[in-house]
Amino acid sequence: MAELEPRGVVDGAFRVLRALPEVGRKHQVARLALLTGLPRPTVHRLLGQLRRSGAVDRTDGQWALSASLLGLAQQVEPLAGLRETAATVIQRLREQSGAAVSLVVPSQGSFVALEMVPGRDALPIDARSGAQMPASTAAAMVLAPSAMPAARRRPFGAAVDDQDVIAGLTCYAVPVDLPGGRKASLQIATAARWPADRLAGHVHRAAIALERRVSAL
Repeated sequence: MAELEPRGVVDGAFRVLRALPEVGRKHQVARLALLTGLPRPTVHRLLGQLRRSGAVDRTDGQWALSASLLGLAQQVEPLAGLRETAATVIQRLREQSGAAVSLVVPSQGSFVALEMVPGRDALPIDARSGAQMPASTAAAMVLAPSAMPAARRRPFGAAVDDQDVIAGLTCYAVPVDLPGGRKASLQIATAARWPADRLAGHVHRAAIALERRVSAL
């Protein structure tokens, strides 16, 4: 069997890490292979590599995310439980819009997609959770509005990207108020032939729904 290319190894490892909490305690490798689309030998090899790097543990024959990895995730997640709470809202927005949907948070001077769900169309972006977002994206500018050009401002603190960052890509982002005065941004991304601006209402309603959910955290 051919070895994965370096980028493929990283992608495969992230797939395994994202799927591991969902597989339960029995037949973990088989279920990981089913969820990730990777061959079982590849899953087994990746688990071994992740264990050596400290990302996963194996106790009594059961694989689990390591405490150190969970601690790292908490450093990125500005509010415990935010990603899990947002999942339903993000998926619904994706179904309504067909767009790629991301929940973006500030992290140590940069901006990270805490959660990202690809849309129906292939887009020229790194559409995965954990991806860093350039400061010029709509999602980042919502979180740093002083840097936002007037032409990209929209009502209620929203921002638009009409191929300003990447040719062929449009985005629309809105702020999400979190408890404790913290903020995140909710963004959709679409191909330029279907400008994201036209879906503004869906994004604002999703942000309101998300704020209601996280207020209980």
